[in-house]
Amino acid sequence: MGKSELFNRIRGVFGADQLKQVVQYCLDYWPDMAAQVIRTADEVCENRFLFEFEWDLEQTHETVAFGQEIDWSLVPFGDREFLWQFNRHRFLIYLGQAYQMTGNERYAVHCVRLIEGWIEQTVGQENVDDGPWRTLETGLRAEAWLRALYLIEDSAAVDDRLARLVEDCIDRHIRRLMDSFQEHKYFSNWGVLENSGLLLWSMAANCTETDRRYVQKKALERLVKAAKLQILPDGMQREQSPMYHAEVYACFRNVLYYGEKACIPIPEEIRSTVCKMACVQGIWKKPDHTQFTQGDSDAFDVRDQITSAAYIFRDPVLKFWGYDRLGFEDAWQFGYTACMEYENLESRRPEVLSVQLPFSGNYYFRDSWEKSGNLLHFCCGGTGGGHGHVDALHVDLVINGEDILVDSGRYTYVDCKERYFLKEPSAHNVVIVDGKASGQCETSWKYCKISSCIKQGYREGENWGYVEGSHLGYIEAGLVVSRRVIWIKPDIYVIADYFYGTGRHGYENHFHFGRQGNVTLKDKTTHFTGIQTEAWLQSVSESGTGILTTGIQSLFYNELGDNQVYCEQDAAEGKFHKIFVVNGGKTGDAVPVSVKRLPLYTCPGESVMDAEDGEALNILAGDREYLLVLCSQETTNQQMVHCGTCYGYGKTMLFNMAGKKGEIVTGEILEWW
Repeated sequence: MGKSELFNRIRGVFGADQLKQVVQYCLDYWPDMAAQVIRTADEVCENRFLFEFEWDLEQTHETVAFGQEIDWSLVPFGDREFLWQFNRHRFLIYLGQAYQMTGNERYAVHCVRLIEGWIEQTVGQENVDDGPWRTLETGLRAEAWLRALYLIEDSAAVDDRLARLVEDCIDRHIRRLMDSFQEHKYFSNWGVLENSGLLLWSMAANCTETDRRYVQKKALERLVKAAKLQILPDGMQREQSPMYHAEVYACFRNVLYYGEKACIPIPEEIRSTVCKMACVQGIWKKPDHTQFTQGDSDAFDVRDQITSAAYIFRDPVLKFWGYDRLGFEDAWQFGYTACMEYENLESRRPEVLSVQLPFSGNYYFRDSWEKSGNLLHFCCGGTGGGHGHVDALHVDLVINGEDILVDSGRYTYVDCKERYFLKEPSAHNVVIVDGKASGQCETSWKYCKISSCIKQGYREGENWGYVEGSHLGYIEAGLVVSRRVIWIKPDIYVIADYFYGTGRHGYENHFHFGRQGNVTLKDKTTHFTGIQTEAWLQSVSESGTGILTTGIQSLFYNELGDNQVYCEQDAAEGKFHKIFVVNGGKTGDAVPVSVKRLPLYTCPGESVMDAEDGEALNILAGDREYLLVLCSQETTNQQMVHCGTCYGYGKTMLFNMAGKKGEIVTGEILEWW
C-alpha cells in the first residue's frame, strides 16, 4: 500500500485549511511562540530535548542530550516523568510546524527519523507498563503523530516505507488501548487520556469500516462513562487539580472536534462536558490569566484552553475569558478560516463575578474581571486522589492582580521530602493542631490519612461574601476545625478559625506569601510588599506568638523557589478561635485597616458573652466603618446580641456603620444558626 491512502485519512480529519495563511498569521500575531517552536525544532534535530512549553505535563529545566542513538526508555535525574513526557512526542508537531514555517526539509527529515527510530526500538514492548508504551502515552501520542504527519506530508522524506511502519504501529496502539483498559480508569484522568487517543487512532487506522466503528463505539462508551463518573455536576474534574482538569478537558475537546470532523456521532454527554469544563477554567482564572497551583498544578495561562472552546461553541463569554484572537496552537489545529471566524465572534463580559463550585467544594470571591482585580479562593472539598493535596480549608488570595496568599505548588512526583511536604497541610494556608498533619502521605500517590470536609454556608450580598467549612482531620483528638471567610467588598477579608472540642491543644496558623514579594513582621502584623501591591495580614487575637520563616513555592514542575511564611503559634484549653484580617491594594494608595475587638452583650439581660462564644470586630477603612459579629454559641432563650447600637441574631452578622452614629442598626445576617 502507498502512502496516499494513509494520508487521505489523516488529512481529512487532522488537516487545517490554508496552511500558508496559518503560517503568516502565526508569524504576525504569535512571533515569540513561532520563534520558540523553531528553536525547539532545531534542538530536537540535534537529539536535544527540553520540555518547557505550557501544558507539558511535567516540564524540565535541564536539556537532555543524546548522541547518535536515542534511548526512548531513559530515566534521567531519577525521575520517570521525563520518560513519560518524552514519549508523548509533542515535539513532532513542532518539527512539522517548523517545516511549514521555513520550508526547510531538515525538519521533515528528522521528524521521519524520530518516528521510524521510535518504532524500530520500541515495537515489541507494548506490554511493558512502565516504558514507552505506558497506556497514558499510548493515548496521548495520537494527536502528536497524526498532526505532525499531516504537516510533513509533502516532504520527499515521507515515503511508502514510513506509511507502512506507521500503519502497523497505529494498529499496535489500538490493540494496546483496547486490551489494557480496566474499570478503575473510568474514575481517573487515564481513562479519558487513553480513550481520546483510541478514538483518534481509529480515524487513521487501515481497517474495515466495521472494525473502525467497533473501536470508536468502545472508545465513546468508555469516555461517556468517564465523564459521568469523574466530571462533577459543577464542571470540575474530580481530582482537585486545575492542571489535570485542563488535560482531561483538552482530550474531551479533541474528541468533540476531531470526532465531528470525522462525521462520528458524538454523544451529548461529551459535548456538555467540554462546555462545562471550559467554563470552570474561566471561573477560576486569576486576574493574570493563570490557574491556581491547587493540587498537582502549574501556574499556566489558561486563555488558550478557553479560546479553543469559545471557537467550537461560538460562545461570546468564553471568548471574553480567552484570547481576542485564536492562539498559536488553535490556528494550526482549526485552520485559517477559523482564525477569521473567531475575529468576528462577539466578546461578552460574564454577568457573574463570584461563583461557587459546590460539588467540588471550591469557592471564588471576585470583585471584577480586570487585571487589577481581587480574587479569593476557598477549598472545602475532597482530597481528589493522588493529584490532590491535603488542603482542606486552604485560602488563596489575589489583591490588585498580584498573588498575596498562595498554595505552594507541586514541584515533583519523585518520592522525596519535598513531594510529601508540598502535598501535606503545612504547605497550605491552614491550621495545624498539636504539630500533627490532618492528612498524611504514604507514598507520592497514596495517603495513609485524609481529612473529610464538611461543606457549610456560601452566601453573597451586595456588600459582602461569606463561606464556611469544617474538616474532621482531628476528630480522633476530639476536635472539629471550622473556618469562616468573610469578604467585605471590595478589599477586606476576615479569616476566622474555630476549634470545637475538649482538652488542651496547640495551634499553628500557616500563611504562605507569593514569592515575588517581601514580607516584614511587626506586632503580629505582616506587611507584604510586592511588585505593585502591598497588603497586611493582622492577627487580632490577644494570645499567640508569630514568627516569619522561609518556605518553598513551586510554580512549575521541576522548579522551586523561596517564599516567606507567617506562622502564629498558640495553645488553649477547650473551645478556641483565631481571627485574622487581610487587606491591601496598589502600593502607595493602600493602608492597613484598623481592627478592634469588642465584647458582645445579650438582649434582654445585658450579660456580657464569653469571647469564645461571641465577639465583635470594629473595622475602619478610610471613611468606611463596619461591625462584624462572630458567634460560635447560640444564645439561650433566643436572646439577641448587641454591641453598642448594633442589634441582631445570627451566627455571623455585618453592620455597615458609616454615617449611623447613635442610631439603632440591624445589619445583615451572613449566616443563621
